[in-house]
Amino acid sequence: MTQKSELENTGIKSEKLIETSTAWDGSALPNYPQSAPVISIYKYTFPPHTVTNPHYHNVINCGVVLSGTLTIVCKDGSSHDFHAGEPLVETDGEIHHGENRGDVDAVVLMFYAGGDDMPLSIPTEK
Repeated sequence: MTQKSELENTGIKSEKLIETSTAWDGSALPNYPQSAPVISIYKYTFPPHTVTNPHYHNVINCGVVLSGTLTIVCKDGSSHDFHAGEPLVETDGEIHHGENRGDVDAVVLMFYAGGDDMPLSIPTEK
């Protein structure tokens, strides 16, 4: 996908942060749902030293870390840090949790491409 001429000679700048068909760990993204599309955008604020409950996603979701650092930790213990300004594309079907290991809030803007009655995340056992 490309940005076309609607920005030419306007002084408006566009910066592609990411374009991918894979998650941060290299796994393939799922197909879009066959039901009516539902786009959701959430802003999450992780206070210092907080951890989400384990969960997984069955919808395509991606976002940008606005401030701080978010660490995604997979069930196998592998992890990846996403810092302010960096995009992230979450895995599909892989159990994980998010952590703010820092001393300042981690703020993340996430976009979800789901469908009717599709949960954005599915909780799992701790």
